[in-house]
Amino acid sequence: MSDPAFSSPYAAPPGSSTPGPEVTPAEGKRDLWAFFWLALLNTAIIAGAGIATWWFVR
Repeated sequence: MSDPAFSSPYAAPPGSSTPGPEVTPAEGKRDLWAFFWLALLNTAIIAGAGIATWWFVR
């Protein structure tokens, strides 16, 4: 069985968003879900602004 507190032996390259070895898999998954919902929210905001602009111009 694998160790749940797996740490990558490789350092993140400078300037990358690769999580460091201290980030657990659970934290990584939580960050990915947070990014997913944030991206969905941003898409809805942009779509709503576009529809409102189209309605206002028309």
